[in-house]
Parts: sequence; structure tokens; C-alpha cells
Amino acid sequence: MIMAGVDIFFEPKTVAVVGASPRPDNMGRAILENLIRGFKGRVFVVNPKYDQVLGLRSYRSVKDVGEAIDVAVVATPAELVPQVVEESGEAGVKGLIIFSGGFAETGTEEGRRLQEEVVSISRKYGIRVVGPNCIGVYNYSNGFDTFFLPRERMRRPRPGPVAIVSQSGALLATMMDWAASANIGVSKAINFGNKVDVDEVEALDYLLPQADVRAVVLYVEGVTRGRELREAVRRAVSELDKPIIVIKGGRTSAGSRATLSHTASMAGNYEIFVSAMESSGAIVVDDVELALRAADAMANLPHGPSRRTAVITNSGGHGVLATDVLVSAGVEVPEPSERLASTLREAFPARVSVRNPFDLTGSSTPQDYERLLGEVAKSGEYDSYVIVALVQPPTMDANDVVKVISSFRDSVRGSPLVVVTMGSGLGELVAKALEERGIPAFPLPDKAAQVIAIMHRYYEARAKLMAMEPYSRPPGVDYEAAAEMLRERAEPGTKVLPLRDSLRLLELYGIPVARYCAAYTEEEAVRCFREVGPEVVLKLDSPEVTHKSDVGGVILGVKDEAGAARAYEKLRAVAAARGLRSYAVVVQEAVRADVELIVGGLRDPAFGPIVTFGAGGLLAELMRDFSARPAPVSRSEALEMIRSTRVFRLLRGYRNIEPVDLDKLADVVVRASALLADHPEIKELDINPILAHSDLAIAVDARVVLSGGD
Repeated sequence: MIMAGVDIFFEPKTVAVVGASPRPDNMGRAILENLIRGFKGRVFVVNPKYDQVLGLRSYRSVKDVGEAIDVAVVATPAELVPQVVEESGEAGVKGLIIFSGGFAETGTEEGRRLQEEVVSISRKYGIRVVGPNCIGVYNYSNGFDTFFLPRERMRRPRPGPVAIVSQSGALLATMMDWAASANIGVSKAINFGNKVDVDEVEALDYLLPQADVRAVVLYVEGVTRGRELREAVRRAVSELDKPIIVIKGGRTSAGSRATLSHTASMAGNYEIFVSAMESSGAIVVDDVELALRAADAMANLPHGPSRRTAVITNSGGHGVLATDVLVSAGVEVPEPSERLASTLREAFPARVSVRNPFDLTGSSTPQDYERLLGEVAKSGEYDSYVIVALVQPPTMDANDVVKVISSFRDSVRGSPLVVVTMGSGLGELVAKALEERGIPAFPLPDKAAQVIAIMHRYYEARAKLMAMEPYSRPPGVDYEAAAEMLRERAEPGTKVLPLRDSLRLLELYGIPVARYCAAYTEEEAVRCFREVGPEVVLKLDSPEVTHKSDVGGVILGVKDEAGAARAYEKLRAVAAARGLRSYAVVVQEAVRADVELIVGGLRDPAFGPIVTFGAGGLLAELMRDFSARPAPVSRSEALEMIRSTRVFRLLRGYRNIEPVDLDKLADVVVRASALLADHPEIKELDINPILAHSDLAIAVDARVVLSGGD
């Protein structure tokens, strides 16, 4: 059975609306009205209660239509949907958009049962499904619009190069309406609700190659195919140079609960989601307006460098606000060279500030803008431009402003630029005229500056992505021995490996480990001291003890055999007091270094194995300074992870701390990522701390949690 692709939902030739009625409050009727008004294909109505709806014959079933139906839009009560799906399968319908709610998103047993029945029947017939609990698809090019909201209640945007993919139907409708008011062009949009079949990955795979899509806004709550989503984003950015702006719902615990009730989808860990997306080249934001404005700008402007930004204004306050936002986001707003400053001082009166931001003041004219912009561009000192052009002053002719900025855009085609102009009269006219010429215009300077900052982030992310070396298995890994060891330890349920086994696992993957020895008697502790001294640490080793230091299970600074014997007895007493069933004492060489780090990871439900790096020791949980990437990672990815943390400032050398060998540290991250990726039975990995010095990166403690059968 060959199943239809997602293109069937955007490019159908025949559509049936199931459940449409003549009643004015009927959602199916609203969908039907939209299709009658603009759809370029053929439309049919299915409702056994009526002979006709809105002048169209109404059939009792899709099987009675007598023509091949590409897509059926289902707007019936939830309990009737399984029957509609069955009849659609018998009629050979290729795709269903199930508008109806009342399924798993309700959280009820009946809702889940109905959804499972819909899935089972659709798979039996090979029918593709968008939904349920969705508003469906919008495609400007062929007028296919299944949004049930009438146009007078939800405006449709003008055509343009932005596409929107949203898990929430109401949010998508809001974004579409707002985009229309902000004059942002949208070509295609899709909402997949409970996404029992079609999801964001397939939507992106279809949308991104389309000529009328140059940027995508993606809103998701729960992600199930995280790895595939990363690959879709990576292809979009690296191969097609099409930005993906992502908004994630369910970032907080309360938001996650709302997500469950809203779309029957559990939200994953937000930090992991952001790391996974941004390491693939996506830009993650938490502001819907900013996402749409950034996508609009990036769809219309070149994706060139924008680190050095010139701010040109006739309002000092607007220029200062824009500059603050840019600098806070890591974008440079550099002073002009003395040569450029001298040229500008000769061209303008003393009231004009020739620093950056360049302030022409409130008595400026369009001709002043033309002269200043020309000199600034000719200098070659700037990559991007924020132009604040307030047209309220009588010296600012609105038409001339549009001509000057449009001409300037043409002269700097490779440079991103945005314009700030405001006012309920002339300002809006200027903004609209600029936007029609593909120049993004903003009412306030902060959003304009944020968009330039996002464009810079995208350019940098794409450059890193293009330069990233592929992953290759690190040398010296004894995979078979590690796999055998894990098989021997595996049991039903979750199991924590003893420290001695965890350290051995690291050794098998070539991760440097401080010398250690396991002791089960006082005599063995003394023997171990002789092997790993002259100074050692003794640690109580039991899977029943998570934090050894908290229970007095670590004894430092042991420097002789008698001390080793006494330390062993103390730890034995701790074990007896806690009633530990099984334990050993690990005697380990004492290692001193300047910085304590953590390398670890976990298995995320959406993205699979994740490797993490950050500040370790006691600061690990307190600072929450870490970076994360889906495993395995290459050496260049590991270095990027290290550089993205705050603790990197110490690793570069700080006061009396010598710079750490980053290559050795990156090698540990690569090998830990390989360990996680190679062995799906590893649920959690903590190598904490790793002690780092100028020529040292060595593990002294580790914790491995296995998932056996759960």
C-alpha cells in the first residue's frame, strides 16, 4: 500500500467537507464557505441530514460522491469520526483533516479510545491524517483554506515567503490574523493538533523545498521524533539556507501540564529542546511577534554577516534603545573610524552626532539620510543597518523617505537592514510602502534591533553548521567488553552501577580515570593504598548511596597504610549504620586540579541520547551551567559545547588558573557521547567531577544508571 505524502494536503484537486450544514453556527459550513470562495479545485458536501448545503448537493457518505476524493475535511462529533474514517477508506480517500475535537486531548478514557480507533482504521486503509483537534491547512497559491474562522473574524495575510507550522490551532489563527495586521506575507500554514500521523517533521519536509517558502515559523509543544526534526532543520539551514524560527510551548512545569490537556502531548525538557534545535541551526525565541517579524525579515533580506551594525536615527532615544538591545545580544555597534567621522563632520552641522548611533536629530531631512547612509555604506565599516526614520517632523517628506531608503537598500543588497518608523498616519503609510518593497519596518526600535540580532545568530549558526566536522568513532574503544559488561549487569527495572563498574566502563571507552582499586576488607584497603598511593581518597561504593559525601562516605587525604586501615573501618561503620546490603570501598589516587567539571548525559524521550558538559563538583546543581547536544558529537561539536558555558572563562585561564587543554577535554566529551549513543540501556551518565588542569582532564567519580526492561 502506497501512502500519500503531505503534499496531498496542500495540493488537493478534490475536497469533501463532511458534516457541513446550513446552520450559520456550524463549523463545517464556515470551512465550506472558505473553500467555495477561493479553492481552485472541486468541493463536495457530505451530510446525510440534508439534500444540499450552500447550493451544493449533499451526499450521504463519501462513498456516494462517485469521484476520487483527495482530502476529506471531517467536522462531525467525535463519536461519528471512526465511521467517517472507515467510509473514507472504502472510498479511497487519500487524506483526512479531522477538525473534530473530543479525542485524547480531553484526557478521558473515551477520548483516548476514539483516537486509537481513528488511528487503527486510517492505518488499515493507508489514509494520511492531519489532526484530530486541528484547523488544518492554508495554501494561498490554490486557495485551499480549511480554517473554520470566517475572513471577517480572522484576516488572511497577504501572500509572502513565510510559512507557519503550529501544533496549536488557536495560536495559528492568532498568528495569521496578526500577520495580516502587520503586513507580513504568508504563503502556507498547517496545524496538526494531536498529530496522530502528520507532524512537524513531515510538514517541514514538504514546505522547505517550495519556492514560495523562504522562512518558517514553527510552534511545537511536544516533540516525538526529535532526531528527525533536527535533521529536517539541519537540511533547511545548511542545504537550502532557509531559516527556522522556533517557539516552544510547555517550557515550565505549569506550561507542560497545560500542554498535556491541550494537545495530549508531553513537553520535554526545555533546555534539551533548545540545545537540540539551536545546534541544528534553528533560532529559538519565546515571543510570537518577534518570531513572525524575524521570519518576515529573514525571508526578504540577505543572510549576510550582521555583527557590525550601524544605527542611523533622527531620535536619540530610539537610537540608544536599539543600541542597548544589539549590544546585549552580542552584536557590535562600533564607533566609526576617524576617517569616516572626519568626513561626516565636514558634511554635517555640529548638532549631528557622528558617533554610532549616528543621530541626525529632529530637524533632519531625507537628503540628510541619503548623504549619511551613502558615506557610511561607502566606508565598508558596517555589515548591517538599523534606520530610525521618524516622519512626524515637517522636514521629513514621507515619499522622499521611502525613495531614499529603497535606493539605499538597492545599493547594499548584501547587507541586512531594518527600518523603525512610527505614527498612526504618515508612519504607517511609510511602513507599508517599505514593506511592499521587501524592507521590514517596525513601530519601535527594540523589535527591530532584536531582529538584526536574530539574523546575526542565524548567520553565525549556519557558518558553524557548515564548518562542523562529521562524527567519527573515537579510537581505542573496547565496545564488545563494554557491551558484555552491561549485559551482565542488566536487570528488570532501573539499576545503578557500582562506582567501580562505572569507572571501568569509562576506561573501556578510553576516558582517563584516576587510578583506583576496590577493597572488601581492611587488608585489601591497605594493599590498594600501596597500589595507588602515595595519597589516596577512600569512597563508600554502593548503588544504594547516591551522594557519598552526604552520608560521610568519602574520606580525603589518606597518606599512609594505617590511615587507609582506619578510613576503611570508618566507611564500614557507615555502611553498617545505613544497613547497606552490598558495598565495597574504592581506594583512589588523590588528584588535584584547578577546575571541576561534569560530563554526562541522559536518554531523552524525543531526542534520544543527550550528552552534557558544564561546571561540576558542588556547583553542578547550584549553577546549572551546562550545554547539551544529541549524542554522539564530533570533536568540533564538543568544543562548541565547552565554549558555550560560563565555566569556559575559567578554562581559558583566569588569574592563577592556567588554561586547560581543551582538546583533551573535548575528547572526554566525544567519548562519553559515544558511550551513550552506543548503549541504549544507559539511562543516565554522570562523570562528576572531571578534574581539569593545563595538561589534565581526568575522571574521579562516575554514576551510570541502566534501564532494564522499563
